[in-house]
Amino acid sequence: MYSYNARIRYSECSSDRQLTLPALINLFQNCSSFHSEDAGVGIDYVAERDAAWFLLNWQIDIERLPSFCDRVKVCTVPYEFKGFYGSRNFWLEDEKGNIIIKAASLWSYMNIKTLRPMRPDDGQIERYGLGEKLDMEYLPRKISLPDGLAKREPIEVRADMIDTNKHVNNGQYINMAMALFEQDEPEMAAHPVKRMLAEYKKSAVMGDTFCPYTGRHDGRYYVCLKDGDDNINAIVVFEQ
Repeated sequence: MYSYNARIRYSECSSDRQLTLPALINLFQNCSSFHSEDAGVGIDYVAERDAAWFLLNWQIDIERLPSFCDRVKVCTVPYEFKGFYGSRNFWLEDEKGNIIIKAASLWSYMNIKTLRPMRPDDGQIERYGLGEKLDMEYLPRKISLPDGLAKREPIEVRADMIDTNKHVNNGQYINMAMALFEQDEPEMAAHPVKRMLAEYKKSAVMGDTFCPYTGRHDGRYYVCLKDGDDNINAIVVFEQ
């Protein structure tokens, strides 16, 4: 298990002084990145092997979000490596040690030149180590889209969306989805999100344009981001 302590910053909060979902994603992404760097298998290590870990999906279950100035502990543990896949849990603890947010994620180790999956070397897996799988409900990884999603205005990829892998950062999809949610369903979005699901299918790069499709179905709000050729880049679901 790897962890670091944090304090919720003003810049990470919404108007109700609670941590935003995009900021939560950043806390979790920073945690896994710190873990990789401290284990000696960080950005330089994978770059020397023309590789990177690509996120395939998120499931984030929220009991409550922390508020401005709260002190929290951000935790992560890889619990399985299978072929070129890696599974990793995240969670957030409050000052009393209570787990207030749980997350499951699946990653694929990829050759960044061929964009084909490859097996991580045994040394990398050994440095990460394995821990116990977090006790939580695990939903199917694949997200089924309902019919009748409405097409929205296109979104161009900006330079500030790009990360060290030269593609749109995983958290940026959540930013876009949350903005669409708040625009489409302001009354629904005003209530706390209890679960967020995300499935990443195709990386986007500088110069690409997203074609968003959105809609509400069975108490869930769906955002599907496609490219100009109707290929799905990512699907994000908010559940309350």
